[in-house]
Amino acid sequence: MAKQNSQGGFFAGLTRLVVAALAGTAYYLVVRPRLNVAGTLPGEATRKMPGDELIPVTNFETTRAIDIETPVETVWAWIAQIGRDNSGYYGLDSLTNRGIPSVSYLRQDLPAPQIGNQLDGGYRVLEVQENEFLVYGAFDLPTPFGQPMERTTLLLVEKRITGTARLIVRTRAYVYGTFAKAYVTLLEVLDYLDTKQMLTNIKERAEMMQKLARPIEPVQLENQ
Repeated sequence: MAKQNSQGGFFAGLTRLVVAALAGTAYYLVVRPRLNVAGTLPGEATRKMPGDELIPVTNFETTRAIDIETPVETVWAWIAQIGRDNSGYYGLDSLTNRGIPSVSYLRQDLPAPQIGNQLDGGYRVLEVQENEFLVYGAFDLPTPFGQPMERTTLLLVEKRITGTARLIVRTRAYVYGTFAKAYVTLLEVLDYLDTKQMLTNIKERAEMMQKLARPIEPVQLENQ
């Protein structure tokens, strides 16, 4: 009986190990590639974009995108204040803004972003072109394992043939150290959740602002 229990425990443990291995393989080969390019069109994730040259070699890269039913200039207004003086990054605020909710209004006290501007979280503006793109990042960010990380994020807004905007967010990084691969795996999941929230929030804010700015058409009363 003891031998049978021992064998049963062995096979149960082996089964769990096999299931975990299959789940990990499925994530790495099927789920992970889709998460890292969520929302992109064919060719978007592989094309060269501003800021790519800042970290020539990476072990982490994601590109995600969303359509926004407003002009480019409306979207840019929200990008221009990102990460500045607790405005937030529009993503997971508990992760990127010390739990402070990202602003849901356009601030009038901030000048146009310039290269070198310091941002919250240890970042700074690295490249910027008004109404086109903003690249922010840092090259000595700490990680939980004590090893540094280089990281840049691009927000690129383009005009679609409909006259509305397409927002593309690309994050590139190089994580140093023995546990870099493990940290990158965790970072990919967190970055997906954070960027998804960022894209959604910018879209909602921009489209709401566009709706509020639209003139109200007068109601035509029927002649009695």
